[in-house]
This record gives sequence, structure tokens and C-alpha cells, in this order.
Amino acid sequence: MESILESDIQQRAKIFAALAEPTRLRLVTLLAQQGELSGSEIANRLGISLALFCHHSKILAEAGVLQIRKEGQTKYSSLNRELLANCFSSLGIHRE
Repeated sequence: MESILESDIQQRAKIFAALAEPTRLRLVTLLAQQGELSGSEIANRLGISLALFCHHSKILAEAGVLQIRKEGQTKYSSLNRELLANCFSSLGIHRE
């Protein structure tokens, strides 16, 4: 088994902690299915306030899970798919 750097473990722990909350997991699932969406679109689809979306998106962005793009006054969120793929593949779990 490859030696895993402590920094990699810390990064993965932050990702899993961010994903461990049901609203954030629903948000990630929505973006996995829909691609990039604005904050208000996400809040509406999840049935939450924009303020609550902002709270959850900040945690996901700090963990590296979300990428935020600003266009005018609107912020758009998308998944950092490469980070998530690397995080899960590094566990060495494969479908049979």
C-alpha cells in the first residue's frame, strides 16, 4: 500500500466532514446531476433560504468540493469533480 501523506489525510477528512451534513450532501448530489447552478437556483431546488445555502456553500468551498465563479452580481457553483474523484479513488474501493 502506498504511503499516504498526513496532508492528504487531513484534506480528505475535511472533504468527508463537509459531506457529512445532509443538506450539503443534497447540494453536492444536485450539482453532480445538474452541473453549474447559481446560488438562488440551488437554494430554490433544495427548498432552503439563500442565507442557508451561503453557509453550506462556504463550508464546501473551504473543503475544495465547490468551485465558485462570479459573473456580474451572480455567483455560480460547480463541483470540483477531479478533487472528489481523487479523494474517493484514493480509498482503493472498487466496484465489483
